[in-house]
Amino acid sequence: MQGSGAAHLSDDVLAGVITAILLVPQGMAYAMLAGLPPEMGLYASILPPIVYALIGSSRTLAVGPVAVAALMVANALSTHFGNESSEAALAGAMILAAETGALLLLMGIFRVGTLVSFISHPVLSGFTSGAALLIVSSQLKHLSGIQLERGDLFATVIPFFQRIGDIHVPTLMFGLISILLLLLARKPMARFLVARGIPHSTAAIIGRMAPLVIVIGSTVVAGVSQAEGYGLSVVGAIPGGLPVPDLDFLSAEGWVALLPSAVLIALVGYVESVSVAKVLAARRRQKIDANRELTALGMSNIAAAVGGAMPVAGGFSRSVVNFDAGARTQFAAIVTATLVAVVAAFFTDWFYYLPNAVLAAIIVVAVVQLVDISGAVAIWRYDRADGIALLATGLAVPFLGIESGLLIGIGLSLVLYLWRTSQPHMAILGRVPDT
Repeated sequence: MQGSGAAHLSDDVLAGVITAILLVPQGMAYAMLAGLPPEMGLYASILPPIVYALIGSSRTLAVGPVAVAALMVANALSTHFGNESSEAALAGAMILAAETGALLLLMGIFRVGTLVSFISHPVLSGFTSGAALLIVSSQLKHLSGIQLERGDLFATVIPFFQRIGDIHVPTLMFGLISILLLLLARKPMARFLVARGIPHSTAAIIGRMAPLVIVIGSTVVAGVSQAEGYGLSVVGAIPGGLPVPDLDFLSAEGWVALLPSAVLIALVGYVESVSVAKVLAARRRQKIDANRELTALGMSNIAAAVGGAMPVAGGFSRSVVNFDAGARTQFAAIVTATLVAVVAAFFTDWFYYLPNAVLAAIIVVAVVQLVDISGAVAIWRYDRADGIALLATGLAVPFLGIESGLLIGIGLSLVLYLWRTSQPHMAILGRVPDT
């Protein structure tokens, strides 16, 4: 057992380092998606993963800021506070994290984890695909330099094309080049390196370092060229230091107004987390305790609130990277959180000239994989009712809003469930003669 433990330790350390390389730029990007300062994304990557590591049942789930929850946070804050960067909105993000955590804990206490299975896979697939389109449209302003209001697909795409002549070329170049490099770094780069004799595992690690390399490279280019003086939007000053536990948000306004949004964030975050955890656990014949996950994710979100961060969940791409990098236990998450803490404490000044267009590119490339076209086609061919539910949810989210789309999806799931249970398959058995 000791030898096995030592082997797992080295695997976990390597996986933790690789995941941290992805999480540092991703955390800042998802904070920007939520309309929050970049440090809140870093803070969400420190305490919550450690808490989950101590409680959760998944050995490889990577907890932290996620794209869909970040978009839901942005929608809630802009609805209730207008200017997301205001002090009230920052406290609102912590309130959302606290309410999300409390709701998940209550669900865990009453052991209702299995009830979430009422949300069918087609509806969940449609929701994530629609959310991905909405997320991409929300990043058009950062990729183009055109000032656009936050809203549904029509509210962003139509004004974008109406003002396409106002595109800021340096911003567009940073964004497009970053997207291209991130896409090439996925599979094409790995194939190229393997063809040159580099081991597949090494090639995969190099590819996963791409986001951080692009962040550093673009920051250097923007700083040396003084691109900020030519109108390029950059991250700017990020306060250094570790998150200090703070309960001031408890006296802030917005607890009642934000509660409906927190319910949906808790639901989506839990479903996404457990779905990823089950897929990864099945690969190693491990099991996931749904109710234990509720408790772990609930405590992680409360830790996020106390640590001055946004709501968290298990991230799909981040968890897959953690798994593929060889993580065996949640010690990998502790390594990741430690490295992010080091960056937050000592190296935030390095990101002053980081273009917002690069963070937008990271978001776009990360969420594109949420759009499962082949899966949607397969569902449509197999069961038209499921296909209609997927299509309706997928269209409702970008055109009606993420919360309305989710509620429509949940309603469709319940309708399909009731319809199918009311019409079970029946086979009439006859008596065999002479028996």
